Amino acid sequence: MNDPNRENIQEKATPRRLFLQALAAVGSGAALATGGMELLDGTSAQAAEIPPPLTEPVGNLLVRMQRELEQSLSTGRPQWLMVVDTRKCIGCDACTIACKAENPTGPGVGFRRVIKRELPVGPRPWVIFKPINCLQCDDAPCAKAVPQGMIRKRPDGIVEFDSDRLRGAYAQAAMRACPLNQIHVDDGKTYTYDTPQPQEYEERLFFENGKWQTRKPRASQLPDSARKCNFCSHLVEAGALPACVSTCIGGVMYFGDANLRGSLVNEVTQGRRIFKHHNDMGLKPRVIYFEESMPDTPHLDCNACHY
Repeated sequence: MNDPNRENIQEKATPRRLFLQALAAVGSGAALATGGMELLDGTSAQAAEIPPPLTEPVGNLLVRMQRELEQSLSTGRPQWLMVVDTRKCIGCDACTIACKAENPTGPGVGFRRVIKRELPVGPRPWVIFKPINCLQCDDAPCAKAVPQGMIRKRPDGIVEFDSDRLRGAYAQAAMRACPLNQIHVDDGKTYTYDTPQPQEYEERLFFENGKWQTRKPRASQLPDSARKCNFCSHLVEAGALPACVSTCIGGVMYFGDANLRGSLVNEVTQGRRIFKHHNDMGLKPRVIYFEESMPDTPHLDCNACHY
């Protein structure tokens, strides 16, 4: 499928001079961080002082996040936050596969995807990868599009769907209301539903939004209901990190409690330039992105890919 945004970017960026002119125009408005999440006290960072991506081994970071997760669960008042450093993403889609394995979905849909943007600048192309999932918005447009109670904001910040009620026309309304296309309506199909031997892994039981579910044909209650990422809340509540976080080989995602003093998610955001477009949309996201280039490379404003 053609990506109109991608085609638009290529058209603007192909001539090097036009690209540099556009870069100067959009970059001038993003030299300082002014966005982010209200739970964080992110300080502004000049472009010349951009911290490099953390080079600590991914395994060490996972151990730390796991310990902090257990600590936050013991307090009973966590505020979950995901921080994404796109500079570390290599576009391997391991997080996408892990998400589908943990949260069974049908062909062509899922709770997570990795956006690829090709920018033919100068003698070689640039490729930017951006993993994206539900932002767990504090001011969620999907919740405003349906009757109260079908979509609820949990005390820990996760946006949760009532799969028994958020169905049919209501599910469609919620899906259309999401500006980032992070909601889909389950059509009941599996990858092997029309083959002689449907696979057991597609019909297994799994836990979602507080209920045991299955996608087994004629036994599933999910068809025609709205679904999306919920930070793997069933894993988090059991004391484990979301599947995408624990699987990422580059350590792109940081997950933790914004209320926990000294937590990794708070530490890595200090002095960082935060992508503010989602906040400008009024979403108040619980997933935030760094708006920074790799050290010693030209800065490309994130708004070049967001209109």
